Order: sequence, then C-alpha cells, then structure tokens
Amino acid sequence: HFVNRNMTISVIIPTLNEAALIADQIVSIREKALAHKIEIIVVDAESEDGTALLAKKAGAKVISIQRSCRSIQMNEGAKVAKGDVYFFLHADLTLPHGFAEDIRQGVNAGRSYGCYQVRFDTENKGLAFNSRLSKFQGIFFRGGDQTLYMTKAFFELIGGFNDEIVIMEDYEILLRARKYQKINIMPKHVIISSRKVQENTYLRANLTNLLVFVMFFLGFSQKTLVKVYRRFVKGTKYSIK
Repeated sequence: HFVNRNMTISVIIPTLNEAALIADQIVSIREKALAHKIEIIVVDAESEDGTALLAKKAGAKVISIQRSCRSIQMNEGAKVAKGDVYFFLHADLTLPHGFAEDIRQGVNAGRSYGCYQVRFDTENKGLAFNSRLSKFQGIFFRGGDQTLYMTKAFFELIGGFNDEIVIMEDYEILLRARKYQKINIMPKHVIISSRKVQENTYLRANLTNLLVFVMFFLGFSQKTLVKVYRRFVKGTKYSIK
C-alpha cells in the first residue's frame, strides 16, 4: 500500500451547547497534533450558548446545522473536510499526545479505520472495569467516546454514517466497516468525561446502555431507543424531531 508522509487529518467534532469546553478542546487538539497537518471542523447544531462563535474564535472551521443528530453532523463535517483521513471525536474527551502520528502509522500500515482505548476522568471501580474492556475486539466493547479515525476512501466506500440513526450511530457504522477489516485499536487511551455517570449512577447509566444496545440489535425503532434512553438517563442530548 501507498505510504503517505504528508497525510492531512480532518478532526470533526459534532457539538450541542459545549461552550464551557470547546475553545480549550480546540487549543488542546492543535497542541497534541505535535505540528502534524490537521484541520479542525466543528459541526454545531445551533447551540444556544455561543459554542459556534467560541469555536470559530479558537480557530476551527465551523458549520451550523439545524438538527442535533451526530450522524448528520459528522457527515456534514466530512463533506467539507479536506483531509486524507477523518478523525471523529466528542467535545468532552482528552486526546493523547501524538494522536496524529498514531493515526498516520495506522493508516500507513493498511488499517483504514481505528480508535483509542479509554480511561475515565474519575476513579470508580465500575468505570475502571469498562476501561479495561476497551482493548478488546468485538462490537460490544466499542463506542463513540473512543474516537474514530477513518480514511476518506474507506469512509466513502462504506457510505459514511447513516443519517437515519440518531442513537447507536457509532455501532452502526462499525458493523458495516468490520465486513472489510478489523478495527485498529490503538494502544494509547483517551480520557473521557464521566459526567453522564455523575449525573445518574454507574449502574443506571450502564444498564441503560446495555438495554439500548440489545434493543438496537433486536431491531427496535430509533424513536423507541431514544425514548428509553431519555427516560432513564438524565442530561442526555438525544432527540427525535
């Protein structure tokens, strides 16, 4: 395969009301890219707290769309991205230093898509257990919090994210991707926010995730999945319009 030494990475972040952390996140991403060629695209779902403006001031390219749906937001980001590789991530996580080089090495080794393992930003036995599972192959151990890099060519080959999927969009795209090759689970960790667990409880958040996961694979509608998730998990941003 072709080794690309001048690979550009387009970092794509879907946002909704992330004013408290978006500017710091953009600065952090630039620093952790370690002088590698990157562009940062924030796709904002008409946040009411000034997220878009703060992202623009911090130097990101900003697109605003009307609907809060991560699938649509990430696809819209990919449409304007100029990179050879797309790197999708949530606004509230912390990347490891040298992430751009990790991705470059993965792609040059023929791994068209990949993710990091995870750690949480608070100590908790349950969360530590979840973290340990993230090193394993298998769809159950994945999730959007782990980030996702995908070459432009591979993203286009599998058809990108499914705009109809509001919840579990990260699993749905991986189900299609794994028909071609296994995911590249990189050895480093991203630090993810435990705010969902803190607003609820570890047990409630995990049992709800498990329930929605099983219902998704059993073929329940997106409307039903979102209704179940919103009923049990406080602070969720999922909505069906």
